[in-house]
Amino acid sequence: MQAYIRLTGETARADLTGLADWLSREDELRGCSAIEPPEPSPGHMGGISEVLIVALGAQGAGTVLAASVSVWIRHRRPSADIEVTGPSGQNVKISLRDVPAADLEPLLRRVLER
Repeated sequence: MQAYIRLTGETARADLTGLADWLSREDELRGCSAIEPPEPSPGHMGGISEVLIVALGAQGAGTVLAASVSVWIRHRRPSADIEVTGPSGQNVKISLRDVPAADLEPLLRRVLER
């Protein structure tokens, strides 16, 4: 099962790389994530945003991912928006400027837990 994380905004590419590095420090998520460029649409030269794909093989990995992403957001506070799609296809789009820190982890858990 996989989760997909997409960031938008001027610093999205750098922020996504930083998030991938952050997640690689979690024992349960180490080696489970990769940034993948989107498939180009027919007639286009390439995609405009990358996606961080996280494999959620271990029991509880969704909980670990939700906790880690929420801590990363609280420490980073990038001026971007984040979209997270969980293994079941549930999706949440969060404006990082508008969500209170206390609400981040529960919101992400609902999307990422199986």
